[in-house]
Amino acid sequence: MITIIADFDVKPSSVEEFIKCATDLTRETRKEKGCLSYKVMHQRKDSAKFTFIEEWLNDTAIEAHNNSKHFMKFCDAVSDMLDAEIKITQYEKIPSVFF
Repeated sequence: MITIIADFDVKPSSVEEFIKCATDLTRETRKEKGCLSYKVMHQRKDSAKFTFIEEWLNDTAIEAHNNSKHFMKFCDAVSDMLDAEIKITQYEKIPSVFF
C-alpha cells in the first residue's frame, strides 16, 4: 500500500471553487480500482490550506489515477487557484509495524 499526502495552498478568493473541484475529484477517484482511501481536509485555523490523504494499492493504480480524465480536469481547473506549488510526498508502511 502506498500513501500520498498532497498539500495545497489555495488563494483565499478561490477556496469555495477549490472545494467544488476537490469534491468532484474525490467522488470519481473513490470509484477507481486500486483506490483504498481518498480524503480531502483543510486546516482548522487556515481554511485555504488543504491536504489530500490518499491510499493506493500500488503504483499501477496511482498511474491510472494520474492519467484519468477527472484528475487531469481537476489539475487544469485548480492551477490558477493556487498560491504555491503543490507539495506531494509518498509513503509506504514499514512491514514490521503494520497492524
